Amino acid sequence: MSMQHNNFDSLGLKVRRAQAALEHARGVGEVDGVRVVIDANNRLVQASIPGAQALLAAYQAALQDLQSHLDEAMREIHADPRFDAISTFVHANEARLEVERAQPLDDPGRPRPTGVETAW
Repeated sequence: MSMQHNNFDSLGLKVRRAQAALEHARGVGEVDGVRVVIDANNRLVQASIPGAQALLAAYQAALQDLQSHLDEAMREIHADPRFDAISTFVHANEARLEVERAQPLDDPGRPRPTGVETAW
């Protein structure tokens, strides 16, 4: 049983290393002097072109415009008290997971994962 537990610990370490690598992953593309950088979520994080600041400002304006449409689409759900209860539960667990991730992997005081949900 101990050997199986070590195998899962090893897999958990690999998953955490992969998560860290994904958080820092960037894609870079350059064509005809135009250079863009995107993050692992395909978000534009940098652009190098004449007028790049205007492009990024327009992108931010589009995000804000989109947010108002998303807010309206979700209005009915957000008004339901059950949604608020579920959101509170999810955010509480996210905070716990962030604290666990911030601890060094070899910290003996670090809580051991209790299920697959903490390995992702």
